[in-house]
Parts: sequence; structure tokens; C-alpha cells
Amino acid sequence: MTPPTDSPDTKEAFNVVPIHKHKELMDQCIALINSEWPRSYTARLWSLESSKETLPTSFVLTANAKAGVVVLAHAKLSPIPADREAVFVESVVVARERRGQGIGKLLMREVENHCFQNLRLKKIYLSTIDQEAFYTKLGYKLCSAISIFGSRPAANKSTKKSGCSKMRHVEMKVVTGL
Repeated sequence: MTPPTDSPDTKEAFNVVPIHKHKELMDQCIALINSEWPRSYTARLWSLESSKETLPTSFVLTANAKAGVVVLAHAKLSPIPADREAVFVESVVVARERRGQGIGKLLMREVENHCFQNLRLKKIYLSTIDQEAFYTKLGYKLCSAISIFGSRPAANKSTKKSGCSKMRHVEMKVVTGL
């Protein structure tokens, strides 16, 4: 997805790539996600194998190490059937030992660019229990949690998570005197 990028906090080069183009990273990605939210290997593999060019898409942020490429972060983009101009970002996780180094910010910037530039979406939704401050710094606004299931928009009242959204910034020019 992106050429190597220097992180804001180091001179280390990172790549953000779709997992479906780098299946060799699946095991590392599963281990990373399961370190935060344990689930069966098979369930995680099934979810990652559903990644494709259109939604859903899972992205990993990687770095080169002596032992090879290392997965440091993950985010999954899922469609919202009730709103074809929006996406739901889920399973955003950064390796514990790399938190606070700008990696999450870099991953989210690349995910947002993909959503707004490549997919031409207008809104990004996500939910969080404990990262409201992080997402607010990235420009997200608190909103009601939404349901990503079904064909009609609905608030999700069965969760303790906070909802957040970010709109695509579009310049509007007003033409007068016509």
C-alpha cells in the first residue's frame, strides 16, 4: 500500500500493506491480534483470509528486523451495509512493546488515506473502550456506537464501547452570480 515511511518518533522504516498480498505474515498477525483479544487461531485465520481489495480489508504495519519482516500493528476495514459511503475500522492493535512510538498514528493515517482516497468513502466509524483520547487526537469525534450489521442504520445500544467517527474533508466552493 505504501512505500517505506519513517515513523514520527524514529528513523525506522515501516510499510503498511494489505494482508491478502502478504500471506506469509498471517501467523504473526494472528499472534498480535490474539495478544490483545484471544480467539481461536482458525477464527482469526478465517477473518484475515477474507481480506481483499474491496472490503473487508486487513492492513498490517511492518518493519524490517534482523530476522526478517515483523508485524507491529493491524487494522481491519469492514463494510457497513446500511451506509455504502462509510467503513467500520476494527481490531486496531499495536504490539505492546511498540506502543507510544507513533506506530498507531502512522497506521491510522494510512488506513484513512486508503478509505478516503482509494475507496472514495466519506466517513470512517470505529469503536473503543479505552482509546478515546488517541482517536480524538487523530480528529475523530465521539458519536453513538453503530451497528455494522443489517441494511438499515441503527444505534448499537448493547455495547459499553464509545463510538467515534471521522468525516472526509471536502472543500466546497460556492459559485454565485449565475
